[in-house]
Parts: sequence; C-alpha cells; structure tokens
Amino acid sequence: MKTYIDYLFKSLAVLILILVSISCNEEEWLEENPLDFYSPENSYITQDDFNSAVARLYQGVDEAFYTVYTSEGRAMHYPTDVAIDAIDLTHALNSYKDKLFPNTSQVQNMWRRLYRIVFDANVIVERIDSEVVEINSEEDRNELKAEATFIRAFVYRSLTILYGGVPLILEEITSPKRDFTRATRDAVLDQCISDLDFASKNLPDVTNVKEEGRLCKAAAFHLLTEVYLMKQEWDNAISAATTVIDNSNFSLMTERFGTRKDEPGDVYWDLFRRDNQNRSSGNTEGIWVNQFEYLVEGGGTSTGWPRFLAPLYWQLKDTDGVNLFIGPSNHNGGRGIGWYAPTHYMRTEIWDDYDNDMRNSQYNIIRDIKADNPESQYYGQYIVASGAIDDFPNKLDRWWNMLFVKTIPINNWPDEYILDPETGLTTNSANETMTEDYIFRLAETYLLRAEAYLGKGDQANAAANINIVRARVNAAPVSAADVDIDYILDERARELCWEELRLLTLMRLGKLVERVRKYNHLTLDNILDHQNLWPIPAREIETNTEAELTQNPGYF
Repeated sequence: MKTYIDYLFKSLAVLILILVSISCNEEEWLEENPLDFYSPENSYITQDDFNSAVARLYQGVDEAFYTVYTSEGRAMHYPTDVAIDAIDLTHALNSYKDKLFPNTSQVQNMWRRLYRIVFDANVIVERIDSEVVEINSEEDRNELKAEATFIRAFVYRSLTILYGGVPLILEEITSPKRDFTRATRDAVLDQCISDLDFASKNLPDVTNVKEEGRLCKAAAFHLLTEVYLMKQEWDNAISAATTVIDNSNFSLMTERFGTRKDEPGDVYWDLFRRDNQNRSSGNTEGIWVNQFEYLVEGGGTSTGWPRFLAPLYWQLKDTDGVNLFIGPSNHNGGRGIGWYAPTHYMRTEIWDDYDNDMRNSQYNIIRDIKADNPESQYYGQYIVASGAIDDFPNKLDRWWNMLFVKTIPINNWPDEYILDPETGLTTNSANETMTEDYIFRLAETYLLRAEAYLGKGDQANAAANINIVRARVNAAPVSAADVDIDYILDERARELCWEELRLLTLMRLGKLVERVRKYNHLTLDNILDHQNLWPIPAREIETNTEAELTQNPGYF
C-alpha cells in the first residue's frame, strides 16, 4: 500500500509541475500552428508569397474600377456628362436624387472593395519587413513594398474623391474594430503623397519592370500630379507631370504601329487594337496598362465594354418590321446590349468643327452601319442615311447611337467567336474587349499638366500642353484665351472617353452636378446639389458603435 501511495504522490507531483509549466506559457500553448491551411503566419514568408499578394492588389483595382460587369464599375462612367444608363430614367443611378442613398448598393460595394484593397496593402507593407521573410534583396523588398504603397495611394485618392474625408487606416487590423473616425480630405491626400514619394523612389524605371503591367516610377509621378492638383499645389503638379513627359522612354505615338498597322486606320485607332497597349508592341504611350491574356489561366477578365456600350443594333427592325441584321456580327462590334449610351454632348457637341480630328474619323467613331439581312428592303444600305429606322436619334439611345471603336474589336474577334466566317455572324459571347486597357496614358499626363498651368493662371502653357495632344490627331490648335477647365474636360472627353473614370474626374473638380445638369439629356435636374459626393455607407455608420462616423451633408 505504501508503495502505491508513494507512486500516486509522485505522479501527482509530476502532473502539477506540467500544469504549472503550461500555465506559465499559456499564450504559447494556445497558439495555433497551422499545418494544412493558409494563415497570415504562413502566407507571407517567401518572395513568391508577396508577389502573389501584390498581384491580388492589381486584381482588386481591376475589379473595383475597370470592369463594367459590376454596377459600381459602370457607375464610374454614368450618369455623367458623357454617358447615360440607356435602360430608362428609373434604372440604376440615372436619377441620382431618387437612387443615391447611404444604402445604395454601388455606394456600399465600392467602399467595401476599396477598403479590402487597403487592408491587403497594409498587410504587405507591415509584414514585408519582418525578419522571418525571405526576400532575395533589399531592392526587391522595397519594390514590392512600393507597389503596395502606390496602390494604397491610388485607392485613398479614389475614396476621398468619392466620399470626402475617410478613415485613414495604415496598419493591419487583426481584431474587431468599431471606432473608426474620418480623417480630413487633406490628411488623406498628404498620406497619398507620402506613399507615392516612397513608390517613386523604389519602383523601377519602365525599362526595368519585371513584367508588363507592373508599376514603374512614371506611374507614381503621374498619380502624384493628380493628387497635387487636388491640393492645388500647382507647381508640384507641374514638376511631377514634367518628370514623366521629359522621360525619354515615353512619347505620344505618331506613326502607325502594332498588330494591324497595315490595315486601313490611323495611329489613334492603333492605340486600341488587340495586343497594342504594352511596350512590347512598340507603344511608348502607355504608362500603366491593365493586363489581359486571352485563353490563359489567370489571364484576367476582359472588360465588358462591347457588351454594355455597343448598341442593340442587331435587334433593329426596318420600317416594315423586318430585321435589318442577321444578328450580332464581327464587322459591327459583336453582341452589344446597349446598357450605356453616349450623351448628346459626347455624340455631337464636342465634335463640332472637328472633321479633321483623327479621334472623330470613320475608323474611330462609326455613326452609321449597313443593314446585312438580305430579307430587308434596306439590305446593303446605311440604316440612318436611308431612313430605315424611325425617329433617329430621339428614341434610339439603346438600339442605335454610334460605335466607339476604341472599345470594340471590330473585325478582330477570335475565331472561337465567329459562327459564320462568310457573313461574320458571331456567337452571343462576342461582348468583351479581348485586350489590355489603359489606366494611365501619356496623353492624360499632358492634360493634367495643362490643368496645373491653368490653376496657376498660365493659359499660354495650358494651351501649349493641350495642343501637343491635339497635334497628334491633326486637330486645330486651341488659343490660350479659350482654355478654361471646361475646355480641358471637353478635351479629356475627346481623348480619353471610356478610358478615364469620368465620374472621378468630374467629382475631383467639383463639376459633376453642374455638367450632369447641362449635358446629360436623361438625368438633367435629377441630381441634387450635395451629390458631388457619395454618402458614407449606412452599414459602416451603423456598425461603428464605439465612435461617430459622420455622414456627408445632405444625406440621412
């Protein structure tokens, strides 16, 4: 019995020692060691890990802004001075005063998407300097960090344009947080400048980027130009833009180039043909190009411009009720559904006296097409000129307006999309651009510098910069006396339509309400004075229970 009792006491003593030891290292004992799933602790270790994380940032920017398959992506272009939602006045955001509220899906989804990118960028910036991270060189570490800070700045610039002052989050959030407050607009812009300063010093020159589509120094200076414009620091904006413009690796394209240079067309047309956006095509104008690879896994999502902007021409009937077209076709832009339509301003007003402007040539804007259905009495005739369609242009925003060729691979759909090579009939899937898209292009840098010169009252230099862009397309020069901010907005519409995020441009300049009322023939006065800003999403205010996240004026 004594032996058993001794054994029992010894066992208890050992157990107590173990428990004491465990209790002294409770945090270590409870710490998870994931072996068969990803966690922050094992997902950010190698250079490949961080490359993947940075790639997700690029993807986030694409999904938030540059695909018109999402309602918030489409909202970057309508209702503005250049586009309407052609379904009807009550559809989506056409009537701002009836549709733009704190619980509107576009308002909430864009906020969520952009702060998701901020979160991901913060994780990269915070974790990449850890001692456990395996990076090949300090240069590689800083370059990856610079991509993350650039994209964080790009997103915060967008957030403050859309919502005004917003919560400024610069660290990884690892636990529930319900006490966000709004930083001032200037504080957000100052952080953008700080992030872009780091990016401009650590991103590679454009000739040394590791892959096409990745950021270079020039992209940082281009974005810095815009941020300085927002702060009305005109000289700093001029200096940043000049850094890009004076870089010998960049120039406006003035000669035919690329995959279809031997076909009828012009150099502006060449800029938007398949596979012509990257430097490998000979293009020295693209600064930051959103990438797409056809039939490549992980090759990205082609934008839906042909689907949403190209009209429903293939459903048109002639005056006898007979179909004018055999269906969507290779030569007419594929299967558009006409959700977008250009405003009268975009169709005609900005093109008055612009017959020689290359951007308005038959290659770049198609205003009439031929009926191709042999059963129609108008077969082979232009549908507008012949009178085959009634009441044009008053009732046909969605079914016919014009084709902006920069958004459509006319006569260039992949073979898989062609049902009948003889007639050009396409499948119903012929509704994507099938190519890369510009995010920043040098022509815009000139127009931003013009805006900076105008801001400091130098109309002569503003006109000189605009005229460099106009000279490339054979447009008559503008006189200095005619340059104001509205003229620059007109020129941006001519040069950058469907590339620039027009909503952000107008909101940045405080011109959205004014120009929608003046030029948007559907929305007109259905926009309220305070709607140059979007509301803070209701969901964010309601769940922020430990501090006040104030709403923008005019919204409840």
